[in-house]
Amino acid sequence: MDARKNRTPALPDPSGWPSLFLRQPPRVLIVEALPPWWSQTGPVLCEALDNFLSLACSVAGPCRIPLLSLYAVSRQQECLLPFVHLSGNLPRLRSCVEELRSLPGEGCVRAPPRGACGGGGGGGGGELLRQAVLDCLQQYNQYTRHMSAGSGTSSNPSLEVTVVTSQPGRGVVRRLEAGLRGVDLVSLRRLLVLEISTAAGDWGRVSGSPEDKGSAEDVRNVSPSWGLEGPLGLLTLSA
Repeated sequence: MDARKNRTPALPDPSGWPSLFLRQPPRVLIVEALPPWWSQTGPVLCEALDNFLSLACSVAGPCRIPLLSLYAVSRQQECLLPFVHLSGNLPRLRSCVEELRSLPGEGCVRAPPRGACGGGGGGGGGELLRQAVLDCLQQYNQYTRHMSAGSGTSSNPSLEVTVVTSQPGRGVVRRLEAGLRGVDLVSLRRLLVLEISTAAGDWGRVSGSPEDKGSAEDVRNVSPSWGLEGPLGLLTLSA
């Protein structure tokens, strides 16, 4: 018998896992909780987030998410959770999820004037999303400066930001690209737009321009022109 058939694949050396996890980037979750679709997507998203955080906090060993921050964009943008370590902070994390769950899912949001960032079918959230991205970058830069001053080191991993929205994702990507052009994005490693559509269809959803829409194949090929190391990604899910 060929000895190669009995060869057991070599497993990664566990001694290298802690350093690997420490190199994982801090993450920011920006949730666009705009009515009326938040009444459908909100409960599903909050339950999934609560389950994920419970699992992440209960897994033994180094945490795969060293730092997490959460923003909500509704009638205004607010930071529900400044940067915290997941380990040992489950009560605080769950309290943040409950605060997110309590955001109103009914009503309407007035659209911004034409020409403003977030116009053209953005439902009033485009400028608030831009402000949330800028705020989390500023918060992260302040956090890293504080930590570097305390430790005497300057090794700061770049930041990954995920925007969760029920708006047409392609349009959100384009508005963010336009709104962040010219901004210093050195500390931003990747920006992912996660579009969640309701199972009942697009009721109550603000109609975007034709270029805001596209098939799943189309939206995966969005190619921004601004200076990120990795692409500005877009992913579509159904709630």
